[in-house]
Amino acid sequence: MRRVAVVLLLGIVFASACDQSTNSGEAEEVLAAAGIVPSSFRSGEAVQDSSPMVVRRVWGGPDVDLGGSVTPDGRYLTFIDWGTGNVALREVATGEVRLLTDDGSWKPYESAEGDVTVSPDGKRVAYLWYRAGEPNPYELRVVGMDGSGRQVLYRNESADHFSGAVWSPDGQQILTVLSNVDADGTDEMVLISLADRSAQMLKRFERNWPSGLSFSPDGRYIAYDLSQPRGGTRTETNPEIRDIFVHAIDGARETPLVQHPANDFVLGWAPDGKHILFASDRTGTVGAWVIPVADGKATGSPKLVKPDMWRVWPMGFTQDGSFFYGVNMTARDVYVTTLDPETGQVLAPPTSVNPTHLAYDSRPDWSPDGRYLKYYSGFGARIYTGFTRIACSIRSVETGETRELVPDLNSFGCGRWIDGHSLLVPGKDRNNRVGAFKVDVHTGEIEPLPAFWDVEMSRLIGPSPDGMKVFYTRRASGGAHIMVMDLETGRETPLYTDGYEISPDLSPDGRHIAFVVAQDDTHRVLVMRATGGEPQEVHRYEAEGHASGNVAWSRDGKSVFYPVETEGGHQLWRVSVAGGPAQRLEVQTETLRNLRVHPDGRRIAFDSGSGGAEVWVMENFLPSDASGEPGGERRTP
Repeated sequence: MRRVAVVLLLGIVFASACDQSTNSGEAEEVLAAAGIVPSSFRSGEAVQDSSPMVVRRVWGGPDVDLGGSVTPDGRYLTFIDWGTGNVALREVATGEVRLLTDDGSWKPYESAEGDVTVSPDGKRVAYLWYRAGEPNPYELRVVGMDGSGRQVLYRNESADHFSGAVWSPDGQQILTVLSNVDADGTDEMVLISLADRSAQMLKRFERNWPSGLSFSPDGRYIAYDLSQPRGGTRTETNPEIRDIFVHAIDGARETPLVQHPANDFVLGWAPDGKHILFASDRTGTVGAWVIPVADGKATGSPKLVKPDMWRVWPMGFTQDGSFFYGVNMTARDVYVTTLDPETGQVLAPPTSVNPTHLAYDSRPDWSPDGRYLKYYSGFGARIYTGFTRIACSIRSVETGETRELVPDLNSFGCGRWIDGHSLLVPGKDRNNRVGAFKVDVHTGEIEPLPAFWDVEMSRLIGPSPDGMKVFYTRRASGGAHIMVMDLETGRETPLYTDGYEISPDLSPDGRHIAFVVAQDDTHRVLVMRATGGEPQEVHRYEAEGHASGNVAWSRDGKSVFYPVETEGGHQLWRVSVAGGPAQRLEVQTETLRNLRVHPDGRRIAFDSGSGGAEVWVMENFLPSDASGEPGGERRTP
């Protein structure tokens, strides 16, 4: 269905016309963008051009990856083929795909990790590569568009992570950010030379890391966005927001470009050099705005060019000014189902705990006293990035009242309950130092656990019942290792290192760990002592696809729940740890992950939802000059 809306603003008069066509196929591909301006906007910010901007979807589905970029001519998109972990190329017009690398592997784990960007001449691709088990696992690599000339361009011995791979306009350097380059957790924005592989540090960041890096077409400036506190220290009621800055390559100056009591982040510097496209939630929903610039400074006010850019993910400009972007379509909800613990009969079907809430809710966990359900919530423009507002939602089981907990940390992962009033949360403190923290769910007060400073943790399994040990996983060569940390001595001990496992669970008495190991289509449910030793196989089953989700102990410690992926969705099964046939339970959803059993042994919480993404192109939206006047013919890649 095609809808064309025309907006006329005369004082407070608003009129719109909507023309509907019966061509539903065309509706998927072509949307005429309309400048719909709510009356609450300030007129100076909301003025839009009248040029015939067009937005088209060019790729959609469950296998879409948004970690790549568009080629300068608009013919191809780079992306990561997550079936192999390799860098791939997709032709926009035909959908034809070919791999540019062939060394991705899940055992041992080696994979591209995002930021797959094309050089300005369209002949090379830069990408980040992760090698599990290595002391410094991240590398910046380059490969030709034909798959030739693959090389490791840069490896840093102190940084624990890279983010960004942005080509300079002349194609001679690549811009990236090195995270945690020293004990203080500082980050550095650096330029890597392709000629001699040297690194030039441009700027250090002691509290937050920059994102959205984008070169000006003349190569003199870099635009980026950064979290900033509003009105002093960040608190739960005064969260940090992102502002946009322009940094001169020669270090002569740095200029705030967009400062507003909203989240603003860079989408890209337009190829005309006269405009920067950015996203902002200043109107209540995320929209795309342009601001005119000259000599690294703003020369006018921002103007809205497209409202409703929900979960926008920039993928770059083409030479003619068309902008490619992704939309993350992933949505997840937390559900609760009730079973008879003896028979396994479903007493209440899965029901969303927040059916009117549109966000990304995942990883539920019951408090030990059963009074609260905690889950991880994500809101905003992007999921899995610093631009998304993340919170722990604490829901009363008795009343259904839900409140948000935002720890005073730079970033944090999904925690597990320590007791009825505190969580154990992995994250980064305000100095950007990696650690684990005890968080009071009522006051938000945090207490770092010294044993976990700078300890790599892939996923938190949970604390022991006495609170003296913490179990977690670490991504490593050959799969994920199961680890335990003694909080009193600071001693870290590997418990299982022989193969890939899905998220394990600690038994209620803290004496055993259950997990699943998958090899091809054969899946084995294993149980091992929490002190280590050889795991015991309690069940084996055949299922297509990867093992997914996690296992969960019954409250009596006699059986283990686990999900099985099928063509029709995910099914819930359980098996006795003493052995015997497994029982399929009458619970089936699209996906079934992060199982947690309530202390009453009857209620099971999990998250489920759909995945996928789409890639769109926005054409003919840039003003013809820095004054913001519309112009130019319709552009097509």
